[in-house]
Order: sequence, then structure tokens, then C-alpha cells
Amino acid sequence: MIKITVPPKFGLIPAVISVPQVNLRDDPAIPPFRKDIGIVHAAPLEYLERWLAANAVFEDDVRLTSVIEWSDGKISFAISQPQYHGEPATDREIEHFFTEAGWTRIPDDSGHLLFFNYAFNVLAIDALPRNCYIKDGNLLPFDVILCHPDESLQDFLKLY
Repeated sequence: MIKITVPPKFGLIPAVISVPQVNLRDDPAIPPFRKDIGIVHAAPLEYLERWLAANAVFEDDVRLTSVIEWSDGKISFAISQPQYHGEPATDREIEHFFTEAGWTRIPDDSGHLLFFNYAFNVLAIDALPRNCYIKDGNLLPFDVILCHPDESLQDFLKLY
């Protein structure tokens, strides 16, 4: 399977963001913003690091096949990735696989299913049935968003 990024976007990555809070009673104790995890556009290097991490932790076979420079000077990456077949995994199967493979489930109030692999210093988000198949009793994760969390993400999630 071949994927090509569309400039100026290079996939997605989790980040700590500020979210406006509703304050209907004008309570001064409620700050105007709260911190949360958001999914933002990744930088080119973050995009490549995501796929390197997939190869390392999932034994995937994602390859950078070309760098495309468009007439307007913007660039795209083309990657190849195996085509996976199977049945979408359930949330329970996904959590079981990750924890059995040494990942730690990270609690998150914003509703994201997060796992952290301390051995690889890799955070996984978006490990959902649309991105994980089961075939022959094995979980096949693909398109799970992986990153090496920066200090603000580490602090927010209390990873260390």
C-alpha cells in the first residue's frame, strides 16, 4: 500500500493543547482555559519518526519510498506499508495485546485510549478497531499514532 502526504500536512501527533472552558456563572475560580490532549498536524520529522517507531515496536515494514517536491516548492513523502487483512479488533483485544506486549495503559480524562512503552519511550494513541486487525490470533496494528512524547506531554500524562 502506498500513502502520500498532502502539503503542508504530515499526519497527526498528540500534543498538550489549551481548551477554552465554559464559565456560565462567571466564577473567578474557573480558569479561562484547561490543558488537554489534542491531535495536531505533525511536522515532517515527527511523521518519519512515527513510522520508524512502528517498524521498531510493531515490527512493521513501512518504508519511505520517495520525497516529492511540488512546483510550488512544498514537499510530500510517499511511504509504502504492507496491506493488512483481518477483522477489526475489539477494544478489549487491543488493550490485552498492548498490555501483554509490555505497554502501560495511561489514564486520560479526555477519552483517548493511550499506551506507553517505557522500553522504547513511545506513546501510542488512536489504537482503535479501525487501526488494529486480528488475524490468526494476532493483533496487527497499523496507522496507530506513535510518538516520542515531549516534556509537556510527559508531564501532562505523568509518565515519569
